[in-house]
Amino acid sequence: MKSLLVTLLLSIPMLSFAQSNAEVNPFRIGIKAGAPIGIGLDVEYVTPILGNRIAPFVTYGIYPFNDLDFKYFEIGSNIYLGSRGKGGYLAASYGDLNGEVTNLNGTNDAGDNYTDGVANEQLSSFNLKLGWKYGKALYFRIEAGYAIGQLPEEIKVVGNVNGQQETFYLTYDDITEYISGKGYPLFNLGIGYGF
Repeated sequence: MKSLLVTLLLSIPMLSFAQSNAEVNPFRIGIKAGAPIGIGLDVEYVTPILGNRIAPFVTYGIYPFNDLDFKYFEIGSNIYLGSRGKGGYLAASYGDLNGEVTNLNGTNDAGDNYTDGVANEQLSSFNLKLGWKYGKALYFRIEAGYAIGQLPEEIKVVGNVNGQQETFYLTYDDITEYISGKGYPLFNLGIGYGF
């Protein structure tokens, strides 16, 4: 009886993954652009679970422009509302944003001018998004949502103050205004191919 139960528990997922649906191109690879991803590669696989509604994905993006060097990694699942792996969907994921900003100049909290400042930060988040995918083989998508994560109140900066290298802290208000202590908004557009 025990071996029969184990066999059934192992067979059901294997049978569900072995199903095929001619109306769905399950493997998708594409590019995305937006915030905070910058420009990135996106890979998604639509499983037959819940009638082709569950689609795990992985995204990797970079934003290497001027004095900004951001790298973004995201892993999660899209949950399609329809049974063809397209149309509207909800997404839940884990995101990891690593960023470096160089050539910061300004005044620190002590009132001293600084130059050549460098700030590094790593932010982890739980992401919730709404999206829409249009197309089967060649597809377009749009997503918007929010990254929930505790952000530090200050960012550590190493900069040149009066000819000497010093470490000081800046608040997020000094660097950008679109994030808060609880997270930041997400938005991206994508294009890709499914097969």
